[in-house]
Order: sequence, then C-alpha cells, then structure tokens
Amino acid sequence: MNWLSVAEIAKITRIPAPTARRYASLFREFLPSKKVGRVTKYSEDAVRIFEAISKLYQDGHVTTEIEDALKQEYSRTIEPAEESSALAALGHASGPLGSVLDSEFARSFQQVMDKFSQCLQIIADQKSTIEQQREDIQKLKTAFVLLSRSQKRLRRLPAEPAPTADTSALERRTEELVRKDSELEEMTLNLSFDTSDMKAKLQILESELVRLRKDRREMEKFFSSKLDRLREDD
Repeated sequence: MNWLSVAEIAKITRIPAPTARRYASLFREFLPSKKVGRVTKYSEDAVRIFEAISKLYQDGHVTTEIEDALKQEYSRTIEPAEESSALAALGHASGPLGSVLDSEFARSFQQVMDKFSQCLQIIADQKSTIEQQREDIQKLKTAFVLLSRSQKRLRRLPAEPAPTADTSALERRTEELVRKDSELEEMTLNLSFDTSDMKAKLQILESELVRLRKDRREMEKFFSSKLDRLREDD
C-alpha cells in the first residue's frame, strides 16, 4: 500500500494544501495514517475520505454534521482511549509545558465549537418554527378572505319577504353579518402585519445564521493554524 503525504493528497484531490491540512487536523480519527519519521502519511483509502469531506463542506454542512456523516460511513481509525494515550505520550515526550498547552488549547477549542453548534441549532429551530407559523397564518388569511366573500354574496341575494312576514329577525341577521365581516377584515389586516413582522424576524435570523457560520469557519481556521504551529514546534 502506498502512503501519501497531505501535499500529495491535496494534489490528487485538487483540494488546496492548507484546506487539506485543516481536514487532516479536524478529522484525523477517520483517516487511516501512520508516522513516517516526523511526517504523518495517509493510506490511499484516505483520498476518498478527503474528497467526501470537501464535498460535504461545499454542500453547506458544518463540521459537527460532517463528523456525524463520517461516523456512519467510516469507522474511526483511533479509539478515544488510544487517542488519549497517544496524546499523553506526546505530552510526556515534549515536556510538561507542551502537554498542558495542548490540553488547554484542545479544551478551549472544543468548548468554542460546542457553543457554535448550539447557537446554530437554536437559530435553525427558530427558523423552522417561524416558517411553520407563516404557513399557518397564510392558511388563516385565506380562510378569512373566503368566509368574508361568502358573507358578501349572501347579503347580495335578493330578499323575498312575505307581506305579512316579520323582517326583524332578518335585519338582526344582516346586522350580525355586517359586524362579523368587519371583524374578519380587521383580523385579516392584523394577520398581514404579523406576517410582515415574522418576515423581518426571519431575515434577521438568516443573517445571524450566516454570520455565525462565517465566524465558526474563521475560528476553525484560527485554531487549526494554532494546532499546526504547536505540532511544528514539537
């Protein structure tokens, strides 16, 4: 089996080398690899995993979603216990200070990523709720409009009261229909205002979601570059 460096994989997959290094750092537990001297090399099977990760990012998925997808599709190459042992050995080999820095940095990075994931999930849930409310309001508006039209058609029907018939009941019914029609028009107008308000809130949430995703990508790049520099220093 041929073992490839990140640069060689980047050339094969046409993924930019810095991006490929970031993928290797974020998803190393899914990439079959081994140490060759001071360089980490990856098996040929890792090429399709790099390509899958790149495609998932292009489709708009975030890191946690990609991790879930990889868990379903590929087995982890390092078990959590083994990974902890490997990190402990690395910290021991590079000295106490390096171990503490790596541990604190990894913990801070994970906390930030977890917070971002929670924010993204909350915004996605709110967006879904607002979309459902907009659909319900639109259905109510349509129903009110149809009911109002029906009442207007009923009022326009020709009346044929008998000469001796008591028309007071008909007059009361007509007044009631007029009052109901006014109430329906007012409710329809209020629903229109509610819909406009929800559109504005949805636009704000969508803008916030885009901003958070952008901030998350920048944070991932920042932490990845920090991790790379720490590894190079080791």
